[in-house]
Amino acid sequence: MKNRSSYYLVSATFACLTAVSASATTQTPVALGSDSTFVALASTTVTVTGGGTITGNIGISPGSAFVPGNPAVTVNGTVHAGDTVAAQAQADLTTAYNDAAGRQTPVIVSGNIGGQTLTPGLYMSTSSLAISSGILTLDAQGNANAVFIFQIASTLTMTSGQQVVLAGSANAANIFWQVGTSATIGTTAVIHGNILANVSISILTGATLDGRALARGGAVSIDTGGGTTVALPASSSSAPPVISPAGTTNNFTGTVNDASYVAPVAAGSIAAVFGTNLSVGSSGPQVIVPLPTMLAQTSLLIGGRPAPLYFVSPGQVNVQIPWEMAGSTLTTINATVGGVVSNGQAVSIAAFAPGIFTMNGSGTGQGAILVAPTSQVAAPGTPVLRGGYVAIFCTGLGAVTNQPATGSPAPSSPLSFAGTPTVTIGGISAFVSYSGLAPTLVGLYQVNAQVPAGVVPGNTVPLVMSIGGITSNIVTIAVQ
Repeated sequence: MKNRSSYYLVSATFACLTAVSASATTQTPVALGSDSTFVALASTTVTVTGGGTITGNIGISPGSAFVPGNPAVTVNGTVHAGDTVAAQAQADLTTAYNDAAGRQTPVIVSGNIGGQTLTPGLYMSTSSLAISSGILTLDAQGNANAVFIFQIASTLTMTSGQQVVLAGSANAANIFWQVGTSATIGTTAVIHGNILANVSISILTGATLDGRALARGGAVSIDTGGGTTVALPASSSSAPPVISPAGTTNNFTGTVNDASYVAPVAAGSIAAVFGTNLSVGSSGPQVIVPLPTMLAQTSLLIGGRPAPLYFVSPGQVNVQIPWEMAGSTLTTINATVGGVVSNGQAVSIAAFAPGIFTMNGSGTGQGAILVAPTSQVAAPGTPVLRGGYVAIFCTGLGAVTNQPATGSPAPSSPLSFAGTPTVTIGGISAFVSYSGLAPTLVGLYQVNAQVPAGVVPGNTVPLVMSIGGITSNIVTIAVQ
């Protein structure tokens, strides 16, 4: 099955990780009771903006205000507003909160713990705690049942774009953030685990929580930014994700160009990663920027860098190959799903890997090619005239001028120009007037070409391009 999303991404950064050596005591999980089924629980109000999907139950008690937003969020679960189920969940939250707060013999941490690597155990901050200067890695050292507990006397703050990354089989279900006041997860940040806040929890635009937002005394607010932002963590017994190796006769394996479904891939391009158990459920196509680096409890590292995600499903994940991979010929890709890390697979990187998108997402047939300057596809019924121009949407054309950051949309002014490919329509070389990134989109290239006057009209006129000695897949357009 082949699924292709819209062409939008989230920016991602990679920071050097500093290991922290600490004799943290071994911990058992905090018993959540009925809260194990809740993804968001508040005392006063749960407010969701941005649409998208939230997976798990939602509860409010003693208040009863649930604000689903406009467009309304899709809740894959039950909303318990002021009922006995929510009241019991709040009682169980108090028990869990006191359990986490009462654990003994912690390792003391303070200030900003971004850029560190922590092993399982109990950690305490006597004031506020921040993740604000790099990735925080939680390394379970191969033990999927390992437990991390953070006792935070005041606030927990993650700044925009920061990440908590799970390693060594760490599982989000076994991570607990006990927060003395309120927690704020910044825009596009990624955090794993159960947040048990004494007051309130705010999850800002496009941030990802692989876990639970449980607030005892105040509100929970979630801005999905249009994506799947909050979901219950997978259990440690979940089947591990597997990235398939590169295929030989079947190209729908491994990591391939998302337009042509063949290897290799190029830096900055849109790629499809095939395998099994690559997500918990499926996400919808993303229509915002920046995109999250986690969807449906899935995150990917390419060459050690978090990869922006367009779409995830158990069998296929669509990503942007980081621009930083330019100059590499081979790198490694890993997937983490619900805290479980996949095998690593080799990915071939090339300077050029042109692929033209098709309307059926198969890599063949009618191209995703518009009659310029309209929004009509150059297809039967709306053919392009000989001598007219078409806009060809593709990926993998290599380096560009005015290169945006990985995951950032291409600017409209000045434009990001790529090298000029050779475009052949109906066997005749076509004049190319523009080649570069499609403005306001991410990872998507646009090539404008003039249909030669000598092309024989038809509904399935072949179109192909090449650059750097590499030829794309062959697609068709309708010419009159």
